[in-house]
Amino acid sequence: MPGPIVNVESNPEGPGGRSMGTWLQKGGQAAVALLEWTTVEPKAFLAYLEDVEERIPTGEGPRAALMYRCSQQPADLRDVLLKVQKPSGEDRRALSRIIATQVRSLHVHFQLPHPCLRTESFVLFGNAEKPDLTKPYVLDWARPPSNDIYRHPGYQADKSLWFYQAWSLLMVLSEIAEWRPLDRASSEDKEEKLLRRKMERKQLVTRPDWKGAPTAEIFKYGFGFLERDHHTRGL
Repeated sequence: MPGPIVNVESNPEGPGGRSMGTWLQKGGQAAVALLEWTTVEPKAFLAYLEDVEERIPTGEGPRAALMYRCSQQPADLRDVLLKVQKPSGEDRRALSRIIATQVRSLHVHFQLPHPCLRTESFVLFGNAEKPDLTKPYVLDWARPPSNDIYRHPGYQADKSLWFYQAWSLLMVLSEIAEWRPLDRASSEDKEEKLLRRKMERKQLVTRPDWKGAPTAEIFKYGFGFLERDHHTRGL
């Protein structure tokens, strides 16, 4: 178990559900840590939860969090899309390639499905006005799946399928291409309305008059891959 984590600002309902804290290491040395809060209580952690309130003193009862050692508060990609000036097409394409490669590697090299891939899952470090777009990191490992535009239309909770992540990835890549985050679905949105939004987004990004023919072809290929894989599995 690590030493106590102090100076914690817990705001799990805020953007990304993350906060910073100071991790007191053995010997009294302090290190800055990023905490990714979760309402999920993994069975493997239940034996330790009695110590959580003491070690992560939020004043709000026991909580579980993933802890990442880092020197500064990162910015999530959604926040970057909202606040940072639109980069060149070359830089946006480079960022898209890096993120696509990361997500592919999770599946191909590690067989590791991400539980809830979305724009906030990627964080960036560096200057607030000019973050380092060449080194995105994938977080959100503690976040349970949510019913939003990033969820594949054919999602089934009892199955963990690669093309679920591929759909989420295509939604994120479309935001990078446009440099604008997708509108959040309201908790009052009905399933039919959310499905319609998903299909409208798919149709939009595959149109040549959206971001040009080359971009449309990339998204057509991506969604075509999803449909082929979907039919191959007999779903």
